[in-house]
Amino acid sequence: MFDLFIQCNIKILLVLVVFGFIMGRARQSAWRNFSKNARGYFLLDFFNLIGTPVHELSHLIFALLFGYHIDKVCLYRRIKTARKNGGTLGYVKMHYEGQGLLHSLRRDVGLFFIGVGPLLLPPLLLFLGGRLLPDSLQALPAAFQNGTDSFFKALQQLGGADIIIMFAYLYVIISVSMNMELSRQDLHMAAGGLFVLELLFLLLSVFAHLSGWNPGAFIDFLFQWNLLIASIGIICGLTFNLISLISS
Repeated sequence: MFDLFIQCNIKILLVLVVFGFIMGRARQSAWRNFSKNARGYFLLDFFNLIGTPVHELSHLIFALLFGYHIDKVCLYRRIKTARKNGGTLGYVKMHYEGQGLLHSLRRDVGLFFIGVGPLLLPPLLLFLGGRLLPDSLQALPAAFQNGTDSFFKALQQLGGADIIIMFAYLYVIISVSMNMELSRQDLHMAAGGLFVLELLFLLLSVFAHLSGWNPGAFIDFLFQWNLLIASIGIICGLTFNLISLISS
């Protein structure tokens, strides 16, 4: 029973918080260095164009799912505009109405999922988007696992349209993964519902133990996919940070 509880905390909670923190630090450092010149502004705006709206929509969707009332939404602002408004590229302002124990639980659990939403929804969207790719592109990961020769042979068989779609999807992956970081406000919001989330993990573990249900495969899938997307975000963030240091 407690094995499942520990798995939930390590493979879901710890991965979300740690990778979100690392991505945030790398991206903020790159932002500070790149924003010293016009080319840096253009590059940041280019990769924020899709990633920032997805980040804010992640907050918005979870807020609506947990019954929060939305006051104001800004999905995207250019870097120069954001610097004049406190450095925020986008935001979702909300409040919760309702009293009683059930409302309190819903509000607190909602706080956690709203806070970590940018680490939950984007990997799901990328996964679903990947399922819509042509079969020739969906076969690339399996070809890569079979060795570099198999991978390059699969690349050579791609048509012109497939190559365009592949680079467009790579751009979406980089843009989205680089904007999956959690701000200080996101972490503070998530911490507000952490106790209730731990209680839910415990109840899930008890239910799985009593019913004989084993969600380990699903937890492993979430862990591996989040690990993949978060790793891409960290690598891209560190790479851009290095480029920004060299160019500055």
